[in-house]
Amino acid sequence: MALMGLDVGTSGVKCTIANDHGGVISEAYRAYPTLMPKPGYFELNANQLWDATKATMKEALAQTSEKVFAVAASSFGEAFTTVDANQNVLTNFMTMTDIRGTEEMERLSERISDETITEKTSLKPALTYSLSKLMWIHEEAPEIYEHIDKILPGGAFITYRLTGGVAASDYALSARTLCFNANTREWDDDIIAAAGLDKRIFPKAVPMGTVVGELDPKLAEELGLSYHDIKVVIGTHDQIAAGIGGAVDEPNIALNGTGTVDCILPIFKKDQIDVAVNASHNYPLVPYMDDLFTTYAYIFDGGALVNWYKETFGRSEQHAAEVTGASVYDIFDSECPKEPTHLLFLPHLSGAALPYMNPFSKGCMMGMDRNTDKGTFYRALAEGTAMELKVNIDTLAQGGVKINALRATGGGTASDLHMQIKADVWNLPIEVMKVKNAGTLGLIIMGGVASGIFKDYHEAMHAMNEPRITFYPDPKNVAFYAEQYEKYKKLYKAQKEILGIE
Repeated sequence: MALMGLDVGTSGVKCTIANDHGGVISEAYRAYPTLMPKPGYFELNANQLWDATKATMKEALAQTSEKVFAVAASSFGEAFTTVDANQNVLTNFMTMTDIRGTEEMERLSERISDETITEKTSLKPALTYSLSKLMWIHEEAPEIYEHIDKILPGGAFITYRLTGGVAASDYALSARTLCFNANTREWDDDIIAAAGLDKRIFPKAVPMGTVVGELDPKLAEELGLSYHDIKVVIGTHDQIAAGIGGAVDEPNIALNGTGTVDCILPIFKKDQIDVAVNASHNYPLVPYMDDLFTTYAYIFDGGALVNWYKETFGRSEQHAAEVTGASVYDIFDSECPKEPTHLLFLPHLSGAALPYMNPFSKGCMMGMDRNTDKGTFYRALAEGTAMELKVNIDTLAQGGVKINALRATGGGTASDLHMQIKADVWNLPIEVMKVKNAGTLGLIIMGGVASGIFKDYHEAMHAMNEPRITFYPDPKNVAFYAEQYEKYKKLYKAQKEILGIE
């Protein structure tokens, strides 16, 4: 019995087919480029993304004779595409970093207050969300807007194509538009009207895991299948899918997703927290499973920072890895000192994410001398990442979001060094899960529950993933890092003042 998950990212799509025990049967991946037609414009070609998705499905299906019972898709948040009544794509995906809609958002605040929007959506109005770009299309490209039948977030677009035209989006992806009411779990009439948009263009909002149809027969034929009775299940935001795949299902436990972006996904009940305080720090309120909620605490430069180091300083290690067959990242780890460094590193090479959301912030390293070697520098990068995420853990606590332990997934969990540093800096135990690719596993779990293979998410989560190893805080390092952290917290303010950053 096989289940399929499609994880649609900003740089590529992954298809995983697994059995009902979580064992991977086959996988495939296709990359696609980010388009920058003008300065400040960041897009993904929607047709190219769909072609890549079909190619991964066809490749993964060709590797197994198992019948697939269900498929679900997850994606990045914020970005969306638009389609007309004949299912033709009208616009590329505009990603969260696209600057279009700046003036439109300023005009929106004259029609509906930021406080009202925050009360409804649990989000502080910002250019990153879909609403600004939708308003831009409405005002700057009316010839396109008048032909829009539906706007579709990434995962919703894939579902639309899988079913041959069902327009539906889960609550979590819908919430990244700034048009979705987190309290009623419906599209918000007041915000949409203030933005000058038509409510008819928004897809139906449903809970993740909802069955919305079967695979389009024409698509099944194109994929070489002799059957099409595959349940198409609504997926979710990729971070939520990773939480499901990481077996995070109880309050005060959080997922640490260690990918390109390093993210903490805490689980809580709504009555435990102060929504307004969290929103003031840019943390949204996001429906999770059952009566549970979550939020996103992330930094841009997680795995991306390691890749930057590899390309900038790691040429000799890359050559050694090619010669020996070892992992270049294992080589980096082996070059690090065993003890904590005295360096302080602010990991804002791509700007500051949460809780600041300041795209103009810059990275900096403090405390280097002539004894600072590459290994020390590399360890300091890991320490800075952990410190920045601790800022988020502490800020979340101000709004009532408590974290007592974490479960970690993703490529970064391959490094014992990085995981131990996090446990020491955060002074929290971290369970590294057996299945690293929790995103597609979460989708497979959704398909399994929707197909009746599992009675609920809790059963499926613990049947398909479990801890591989636990990292416990080292008391000596905890004490040292606590002192370093007090210094670290001054870095952001200092570099803003020095560089004249708002």
